[in-house]
Amino acid sequence: MTGTGRAGSDHARRAATLAIFDHAPASHELSQKVVPVGPGHRLFLAVPRGKPPAGGWPILYLLDGNAAFDFLTPGHLAMVPGLVLAGVGYDTDRQFARERRTLDFTPPDGPGDGIRPDPVHPGRMAGGAAQFLDRLTGPLREAAEEGIAVDPARRTLWGHSFGGLFTLYTALARPGAFARHAAISPSIWWDEPLIRRVAAAAAPVQDPPPLLVALGDREKRSGTGGPPPDGPAPATMDFVADLARHPGLRPQVHVLPGLVHIETLAGSFPLALPFAAA
Repeated sequence: MTGTGRAGSDHARRAATLAIFDHAPASHELSQKVVPVGPGHRLFLAVPRGKPPAGGWPILYLLDGNAAFDFLTPGHLAMVPGLVLAGVGYDTDRQFARERRTLDFTPPDGPGDGIRPDPVHPGRMAGGAAQFLDRLTGPLREAAEEGIAVDPARRTLWGHSFGGLFTLYTALARPGAFARHAAISPSIWWDEPLIRRVAAAAAPVQDPPPLLVALGDREKRSGTGGPPPDGPAPATMDFVADLARHPGLRPQVHVLPGLVHIETLAGSFPLALPFAAA
């Protein structure tokens, strides 16, 4: 899904003002750096002030980091004074890098590397999630956690929209990569048969990682007619219900009342940040 309604459908083209960097929060030290791997990534970091616990800080990885930190406020950070936040974005001044995230966040299909033309967006490529997951848990994780006392058993992955789809893919294809997962408004619609095949191929996990799923009840795809729906996306709700049966995940499902697609990004923070800090 892409956003419509009050927030408009052009949010993907908006510049990231990153206002939080202009107002130093009392709870965290903020920084950012460019990591020259893949297409070029930008990391946005919020590290708790003070001495870390003996086992290290828990850390929340936020996909679409440019946008996530654009919506992040000092009030959000004050909720979790003992949580590291690492926004994983792209080396762009926009909130979203649409072509790159389409490639990186969508599951592979078919033999070989699984990369193919995007069946929904002409001119884009898709199916690079396996390669991006290697990059995320390799050089990007190393760069994000450099010099920070992190508890490796308390890493959480958060993603919105295509990022939510990638988060589900990660939980299914490589459940040990993160201890917890938060999938926000996941784009099940993009290729529902494919993500269902990924789920069907996933081995049941004896001790499944906690999974939080949140979505709004006024979401619809841009370019479609009529008013926003009154209720959460049925395909997403059905898919999440099936996850409880195979491969045995136990999703915590939250419907965010009155929110269209883009609004669930920040609307999920009051749920996802304490979830990652637990």
